[in-house]
Amino acid sequence: MRHSLLMLTLMSSPALAGGGVYSSLTLHSSSEPVPVSDMVSGWDGDFNPGTYAYADGRITFGVDYDSWHLSQEQRWYYYLKFSKGTSVFYRNLEQNLASDEEYDLDLSVKSFRGQGIRLGKTMNFADWQLTPSFAYYRISEYQFGQLQGVSSAGSEVSASATLNYYFDEDKILEYQVDVPDGHGFSADLAIAYNGFTDWQLSATLSDLVNYWLLPDAGYTTGCINLGDSSSSVCSSSGSASGRSGQDDYSTQIPVTLDAEARYEPYALSVAGYVHGRYRRLSLMKSWSSPAGNLGVSVHTTNQFGLHWFSRYHELSLISDDQRLHSARDLQMNLRLGWYW
Repeated sequence: MRHSLLMLTLMSSPALAGGGVYSSLTLHSSSEPVPVSDMVSGWDGDFNPGTYAYADGRITFGVDYDSWHLSQEQRWYYYLKFSKGTSVFYRNLEQNLASDEEYDLDLSVKSFRGQGIRLGKTMNFADWQLTPSFAYYRISEYQFGQLQGVSSAGSEVSASATLNYYFDEDKILEYQVDVPDGHGFSADLAIAYNGFTDWQLSATLSDLVNYWLLPDAGYTTGCINLGDSSSSVCSSSGSASGRSGQDDYSTQIPVTLDAEARYEPYALSVAGYVHGRYRRLSLMKSWSSPAGNLGVSVHTTNQFGLHWFSRYHELSLISDDQRLHSARDLQMNLRLGWYW
């Protein structure tokens, strides 16, 4: 809920006459089929058919001076979109469960880890404030791919699918590669409008323009057959066949929109967050206190949030489950700064 205001604070810092330094940790994650922690450790927990999993985590150290903003960033990103049948099939595969029906398989994966440096500048035009920023990333780990096919009903897990997959490490067929680091370029835009007496409007468009270049990436293109599939979409000798090697690859990731409207007399705000298939609307109320501003928020993703923030810090925890390891929707923000 506080993500858009946080990004504007970090990149534009409009209250600063001189400058400042800050560090921040942000994580925004959502998983429909299983808890977020299970997306990493294995699907052995509570399960519901779903169509996406998303996470964007960053550790940032930065400095602001006048209207300029320079920061160093560690970023972890993944976005998986898939059919509900794919999520059911994968869960059955993980648990070695029989299936009583056939499913269409459709999976797209975009995932990377990188280190970046970002430069931005705040510009004021009448009641508008614009903060464009540009980041360069060195990509050390990545997985990009698509899988399409069909699974068969039966007592054993069986499926047939085509695969188009680029990677720094092959986690499917274990094809050995030695690849150089990739490169990423991303432009963000933060916008704020202060022309109303009682309302504050802001929005951040992250990765508004982005391009990820992976030179000499490992790749596998081919066919995978598991078990005795009665509806093969491709043929292979053995369990898999195709072509593997190394080649240049480039791609993009979806734009993130994070918008907020705040009604100052009641310290009440409504916000929206969009990334691909992930959608969230939020409502937040805050109060002033001697220890800083305190807030609570509710969200259409069944999340409840607690917030504590001031000019020098922010701490937010937003979750749909008080047991964080069971949360399907989880957001954490931590910022510490010193300004002069």
